[in-house]
Amino acid sequence: MFCPKCGKETDALGKFCQWCGADIVATPPTPIDTPEEEGEESPDVGVYAGLGRRIIAFIVDIILILLLDAVAVAVLGLFRGLQNLYFFAIEHASVESLTTEGSTAALFGSIVAAYGIVIIVIPWLYYAGFESSRSQATPGKLLMRIVVTDLEGNKPSFARVTLRHFAKFISTLIIFLGFLMIGLTKNRQGLHDRIAGCLVLLQE
Repeated sequence: MFCPKCGKETDALGKFCQWCGADIVATPPTPIDTPEEEGEESPDVGVYAGLGRRIIAFIVDIILILLLDAVAVAVLGLFRGLQNLYFFAIEHASVESLTTEGSTAALFGSIVAAYGIVIIVIPWLYYAGFESSRSQATPGKLLMRIVVTDLEGNKPSFARVTLRHFAKFISTLIIFLGFLMIGLTKNRQGLHDRIAGCLVLLQE
């Protein structure tokens, strides 16, 4: 037994500390502060949006992205690049017949430019631009009254929602399990939400 006053070890059968004379029976032991346990619940930031609302928002956003893709293809003249992949990979057309330059570099350049803009650049700017804006939501999310936040419920940065967008490719590659996590986790977070440190909440 240790004396609560001087801290030295004393005879457990005695009433007084043999070192300083303090009454070890009457003196209550000093409580020891312990750090808060890990895993404490996160602060209340709102109501988490469920899988159903997010699926409907996703469908609306995909339709709008496809419309933007069509405009970009028409304005930037990307249709030939989109065709080239089909004719080269499926129809096995020659490189010379697909490009005016007749070179492999020109062929793959047109394919990468077309599909890169349609599949990567436009969806990225659409999601990251809207979700980092004042509304914190794409048009589809606004329709379903849901917003994207960081873990404290604040407006996410452009970099954070950019990470969230590209992390969706990981959620897709693992047989869409990353998206199914939305319906299974406590905070309704998909894998991409967890990677980027984001939440999707019902709008107040």
